[in-house]
Amino acid sequence: MKDLIPLEPNHPIFDALMEIQKPRSRFQLESFVAGQHDTDEQKYKQVLLEIQSLIYSMKHASLDIKKMTIEADRLRATGDEIDAIEAEKKELSIEQSALVFKGAERELQDLVEMWEAFPHKYTYEEIEQNQPVYWESRLVRQAQLEAIGSQGKIGWASLDSLRQIGKIDVKEEISNMINEQKELEQ
Repeated sequence: MKDLIPLEPNHPIFDALMEIQKPRSRFQLESFVAGQHDTDEQKYKQVLLEIQSLIYSMKHASLDIKKMTIEADRLRATGDEIDAIEAEKKELSIEQSALVFKGAERELQDLVEMWEAFPHKYTYEEIEQNQPVYWESRLVRQAQLEAIGSQGKIGWASLDSLRQIGKIDVKEEISNMINEQKELEQ
């Protein structure tokens, strides 16, 4: 089994693994993370929230690596065989973390570049002010896609969301439907 698994970090497969590390491609970040939103304000906010999440995840991971390194050193210092194996397991976790960390660094670089590309840096107030426009755009888009995907039918949840933001008057719509039905019956 040992011959099948390259265990040494200097094996060429580790270089190849390091080379491919990155959770999400730039295309994914632009198209599906930021691009899922319908306004620049919301895209801007999403990019910043992704940066925030990644920075703190990387800080926690750095501290975890430091802690595992200390623990591995202490385990090795005991001279016990079982402790030595536990130290090796911690060192494997550190190796694996290095791969993950490389991917996180690359993703963070893309996100920072995306943030820098925004010609305007939105404030909290500007993002809040944009919310009615954002939600109307998003809900209308979702209802349109739902209608396309279901041969013209829009589900009640999408209709209710549009009602909640004042874009559909249910009483008026029911009245119109009743009048249309009466006209068809005549």
